[in-house]
Amino acid sequence: MDVFLIEEEEISLLGKMLYYSASHLTKREREVYDHLIENLLRKVSQVRQRERAAQADMEAHGDAQLTAKKNAIRSLRPEEVCKTFVDSWNKQDFETEYFCMSQSFPIHKKKTDNVREYVINRMKKYQDRLNVGPITKRVMEVSFAETHGNKTAVYCIEVHKMPDKNLTMHREYELIYEDGAWRIADFETVKSHESPITSKPSAS
Repeated sequence: MDVFLIEEEEISLLGKMLYYSASHLTKREREVYDHLIENLLRKVSQVRQRERAAQADMEAHGDAQLTAKKNAIRSLRPEEVCKTFVDSWNKQDFETEYFCMSQSFPIHKKKTDNVREYVINRMKKYQDRLNVGPITKRVMEVSFAETHGNKTAVYCIEVHKMPDKNLTMHREYELIYEDGAWRIADFETVKSHESPITSKPSAS
């Protein structure tokens, strides 16, 4: 059981004991009792302070990780951003997936502008997908158009492998140079093709 909860229960119990036995305590016993209560309250306060400090450290560590992942995108070329975006699904690295997207990425696709909420939503989608069957994504071919100012486009052929079929998708990614990095402003599936997975014949 949590130490903090135990100490709070001790204080509550001592309070009840005092209430029901106050008329039977000597002056010295009352002083000892009050001293005991003060010590317990001090211990609970120290536990609370340690918990707050630990929570602050965890949040600071989490923020540092997010900053590192955001900055890692800065070194990538446009086609590498698209590959990283696709591969993030396989790694369940949805923080990196989020930072591959521009601030102008359509909100109806992204659902939220908060990275932590985005990660929660994507993890739920990933778990829901596992109930149907695992899926892995891979960029097979990539090419990109000439850069015009702070914009460019990348054309990818992706294969999404599922338990019973492979889905080949031709996608065009629009990228914008934003906050020191190429980021995906939007993408659309130009065409797609399904191919069933056939089992190999067993050797006779």
